[in-house]
Amino acid sequence: MSDLVVAQLLPALNNGGVERGTVEVANYIAAGGNTSLVISAGGTMCLQLFDGVEHISLNIGKKSPFSYFLIHKLKTLFIDKKVDVVHCRSRFPAWLAYLAIKKIKGKKPLFITTIHGLYTVKRYSSIMARGDIVIAVSQTAADYIQKNYPKDLKSKPIIIHRGIDPNKFTYGFEPDVLWLQKWYEKHHQLVGHQMVLLPGRLTRLKGAKDLLPWLKSTDNDAKLVLTADPGHDMFAARLYYWFKQQGVEHRVHWVEIQHDIAPLYAIADVVVSASTRPESFGRTVIEALAIGTPVVGYNHGGVGEILGEIFEQGKVEVGNCQQLAQRINQFLTSKPKVKNKQPYLLENMLSQTHKLYQDALNAN
Repeated sequence: MSDLVVAQLLPALNNGGVERGTVEVANYIAAGGNTSLVISAGGTMCLQLFDGVEHISLNIGKKSPFSYFLIHKLKTLFIDKKVDVVHCRSRFPAWLAYLAIKKIKGKKPLFITTIHGLYTVKRYSSIMARGDIVIAVSQTAADYIQKNYPKDLKSKPIIIHRGIDPNKFTYGFEPDVLWLQKWYEKHHQLVGHQMVLLPGRLTRLKGAKDLLPWLKSTDNDAKLVLTADPGHDMFAARLYYWFKQQGVEHRVHWVEIQHDIAPLYAIADVVVSASTRPESFGRTVIEALAIGTPVVGYNHGGVGEILGEIFEQGKVEVGNCQQLAQRINQFLTSKPKVKNKQPYLLENMLSQTHKLYQDALNAN
């Protein structure tokens, strides 16, 4: 099908896993000679969209009475652009798209949702189960939606795992000398220290405070590296002062969000995933393991799934901060070998998503 028209909807295109997945699918659809649309409020990742992708700027993520007027705009847009597939990855845009499609008379576009998160269970979240097809990014996400919204599902969710590009996250990857020189000039406090990396945007659920027993242990002088800036991030600022109150601020080093994170995974001795609530997937875990860096993570949700598949020895009991500390120190003392095994590939995710679109339209 060479004339497939796909519109993906999400609040904005700033940094994040959902945003990255949207860009990857949009570019893949366009590269295949199809019409690829992305509807969002915009953001820095718009620059990553191929020339063949059309970005339509609408503030569909803002919960406001005025957003009701966007329903008519979306309806008109879907008709004018002859959209075949409306693919939503977030709840509020999904509600707007769902209501817009209901207003279309005659042939309607397929309404597809992807479960990227384990949302609070309430009617508002049920929209993600109302797709003509529902995609789950993991078995954890599929189980969540089937358990909590069985009456809203039209059929069993289809699992399409997120995936990484092995050209960007290559096994055994090492940063070049120039990168290393610039890095250690900027972060000279890390010279001579082992590094434990907690990557991603910091939130209360990220579990940074669970690392306190490790930070207070005297088995090593490794540094905890956090990808956030306390000078521009309110939560990071509060966490900075909390570490100071605990007397461990000398063990914590802050770096800004890394848009090219592969080199940082490569120089880290251990990567940690300590989210206190289960995650639907765990992209940072597969990225680090793909390079060959060991990961210590709580054994729940998508992270537990990934570790069970690729790196069993990295799993620790959820909330067991002492076990977390011990496992990190164990890996710092004797770095385990991560096998060159990567079942979660970007090409698989893209081809499976494209095939799903085509099969669904052919069956419709």
